[in-house]
Amino acid sequence: MAHRVETDISVQRFGYAADESGRRLQFPRVETHLFEGRSGSVAYGARDVLFDALEGRLDTLRWTADAASIGGAWLRDDQGRFDIAVDRIEMPRGIMLTRGEHGVEIVAPHTSLSEMKLTVKGPFGRAADRQAPPPPGGRGLRQDKLRFLDSLSGRIHLTIKVVLDLPVLGVRTLDQQLRVPIDEGSLDYRALDDSLDWLEGAFLDIKHDDHKLAVTWKVPIFGSSRDLIWWALDDEAATGATFGRVPARSLADFRFGGDRGGDRGDGGGGRRKTLQALSFDAIDIALSLVAPRSLEAGGGVIMFGGDDQPGMVDLRVNGSIRNHGPGALRGTIGSVDTTIKDVRFGPVQITADRLHFDGLDELEVTFDGFRPTSVAVVVHRVTATNLAVQLGRRGA
Repeated sequence: MAHRVETDISVQRFGYAADESGRRLQFPRVETHLFEGRSGSVAYGARDVLFDALEGRLDTLRWTADAASIGGAWLRDDQGRFDIAVDRIEMPRGIMLTRGEHGVEIVAPHTSLSEMKLTVKGPFGRAADRQAPPPPGGRGLRQDKLRFLDSLSGRIHLTIKVVLDLPVLGVRTLDQQLRVPIDEGSLDYRALDDSLDWLEGAFLDIKHDDHKLAVTWKVPIFGSSRDLIWWALDDEAATGATFGRVPARSLADFRFGGDRGGDRGDGGGGRRKTLQALSFDAIDIALSLVAPRSLEAGGGVIMFGGDDQPGMVDLRVNGSIRNHGPGALRGTIGSVDTTIKDVRFGPVQITADRLHFDGLDELEVTFDGFRPTSVAVVVHRVTATNLAVQLGRRGA
């Protein structure tokens, strides 16, 4: 892995030391207007940087400072998959830049960041995952990795808009408002079915069958039910569904009727495409994550909450998405409290004993159809304890 660092430095004086600890350059105070570096495909930099008691070893890559202040910083990769920019960073307890196990590592006991903007671009996962039939017993589904959502509380409001090209009846448009309360990470799907308007309810239905929960459509009286959209359920979710409740995490494993040939009005053998359009409009979400929970992500673990601190407070999301074309969800989050261990985003690996986000504004997730394409968020303040950022790919 190739590394390169360039900077301009202003110092009033410096010292040189050579003893049993090695050869070192010592700077009581250092100012630099621009600092730029690269580790493989990752570029990083900072401006208006101040270091107190900066020391660099000459026999290896190891720089330390008793305290540091940065007027602005950025971290991005050449492919544009992620871009992190911060207006100001304070490290009052020092910082260390050294050679890590897989590249360059930056370590700081305490860090605070102001006005951080994070942008991550897809693809996220594989489209084939959504098309494959559910495995026996629900093993290998996304929901098995989303158990941290089992302490969600709040509500989801939305309007399902469906355009169907039905035999005999022709094109029919259905709009159905849904009010979905989330309690301890689960929802009552039977109450949703009972809440369907009479007219839409004649065409739409919500059904549970073994390891599957589906929104179905049919022609009243004469028609047979066909899947419009359905969710695969793991064993635990399927058991709960027999009592009328399913975990919210199961909503991550969705498929469309067409995945089983169910979007054709002629039994699947003809050319008629029944489902012309499907959209979720007027989305209004308000959720909180109160109990300590963990999530496996990026080869590591993210723990939400702990020590009487909720994992997430006041998530609010609005927007609309549809099966074809662009869509977006926008929202805010009051705060997020996490512990992160060896979580990797491309060539960047992050570990922190505590990582607290306060005031997340301008949260936006863009979609192409129902597939997310990018995530962007602005955070007013981030505080981190024992933060370690490693730049470089494994095996490099």
